[in-house]
Amino acid sequence: MKKTAMLAGAAFILLTASANAQTDTVPKQQTTTTSTEMTAVSKDKYNNWSPDTYKLQPMPEALTTEKIFPVLGKYQVTDKEGASSEVTISLDPSNKGLVWVEGLPQGRMKAQLRKSPAVYKIPAQKIGDDPAAKDAKDVAEGVLIYDKDANTLNVCLGCTYNTENPAVAFDASATEEPVAEAAPAPKKTAKSAKAKAPKVVKIQPVRYSGTKVIEQTAAVQQ
Repeated sequence: MKKTAMLAGAAFILLTASANAQTDTVPKQQTTTTSTEMTAVSKDKYNNWSPDTYKLQPMPEALTTEKIFPVLGKYQVTDKEGASSEVTISLDPSNKGLVWVEGLPQGRMKAQLRKSPAVYKIPAQKIGDDPAAKDAKDVAEGVLIYDKDANTLNVCLGCTYNTENPAVAFDASATEEPVAEAAPAPKKTAKSAKAKAPKVVKIQPVRYSGTKVIEQTAAVQQ
């Protein structure tokens, strides 16, 4: 009986030792995740996205007539003598390529858009309540430019519009010849079988400059 118990105890000790030996020899599984695995990025463009990339942008402001034609509005302008006047530029209701300039001493005149957004040619024209009348005033060719960034308006009456560089009309260093306009040809008479060549009248340029009056909208108090 004692012999059997001793044999059983010895067998139990051998089995325990064998189990411990196997446990020590089996390598432990790595449970930590490497930094490379943590920072791995999927190449799937549909799953690999950034919230900043797809962040909703604010809606753009409405495109108004004033933004398309920034020259429209009111201005405080002065001439070389310092005389000031309030000038209003408005859009022609039937032709968006034309604006009407009011407030200059010469009277109400039109200007034609030549380069967007605000470079205009002032064509030679007759002005007044009745441009077709004999006593209507003549306005020589000119240039009108509004610089939106500097908020400045420059007008030259009697300056030839330069297609390549319209701003040359306001270059103080440039030597520009006055606009030449032909005077009305004399009528033929019985004593003269041939009419004389019309005289050429040179018009000295008149320049105006000023700033746009920015109208501020008052905030509504709650």
